[in-house]
Amino acid sequence: MTREEIFAQLYTGDTVYPPPLESKSALLEITTGCSYRKCKFCDFPKDAFSIASMDVIAHRIELLRLIIGGNPRLHLLGCNPFCLHTRQLLSILSMIRDRLPCVREVSMYARADDVLRKTPEELLMLAQAGLTDLHIGLESGSNAVLSLHEKGETIEDIEAAMDALDNGGIRYHLTAIPGLGGKALSREHALKTAAVISRHRPMSVWCIALKVWPDTPLERMVKEGEFEPLTFEEILREEREMVANIQTKMPTLYVDSTVLNKYTILGMLPEQKDLMLHQMDTLLETGSIA
Repeated sequence: MTREEIFAQLYTGDTVYPPPLESKSALLEITTGCSYRKCKFCDFPKDAFSIASMDVIAHRIELLRLIIGGNPRLHLLGCNPFCLHTRQLLSILSMIRDRLPCVREVSMYARADDVLRKTPEELLMLAQAGLTDLHIGLESGSNAVLSLHEKGETIEDIEAAMDALDNGGIRYHLTAIPGLGGKALSREHALKTAAVISRHRPMSVWCIALKVWPDTPLERMVKEGEFEPLTFEEILREEREMVANIQTKMPTLYVDSTVLNKYTILGMLPEQKDLMLHQMDTLLETGSIA
């Protein structure tokens, strides 16, 4: 069987969406789409949510054995596969442990409410079974922004989920979306997002670009004047204010690989904060992001 034939059976879509920190991870698809599907800024609601059967997952693990090449890290694909019941997740982790012995770390995407549905005992069991990292969509530290986009979670929910993961021994990585508050909530979005990040212990923060996808509620909001998007320069100024106000409790990798068009801002907080701010200032002064 060729690698192309293996990939065709491993992944149902043309494109997979691992976070940048998982660029070298092996990938195993266990769900497709999002279980929530109501965020106004997102185009994933167009895709049906589905869960692969255990037989299909077992078959994909056997296929992955042929190409994994000793990779010690595995990322489970899907918008939020952590929504699965703990029994299902433990079964999947058991199969991974038995059939992919090279794997030492397993990660996946999760919503905060997925975490909160798990008991402290369940989180500990999942950590002991091999789950090491969750990628959680913070998006914004402002409840006003989250409510505007019908995120379905409050900051209090997200912070409670992070506390639960700290107690359960599972690392977490946050995504934030510069510009998500539009012009009306830009400063609140920047400052409150920085405040939430500062209160917790994320391993990384990944800033992703806000795109007005066709046929989404956000596109309608823009057309009807309910949401005024920021320009590239305004997004960079907002992001700079956010980074300037982050006071992390532990070393945190900061990555912006999509927001600033062709530029990537990357560094460790807090020690490289000044360098990243200088890079942003240089982009602003030269007008390079226009």
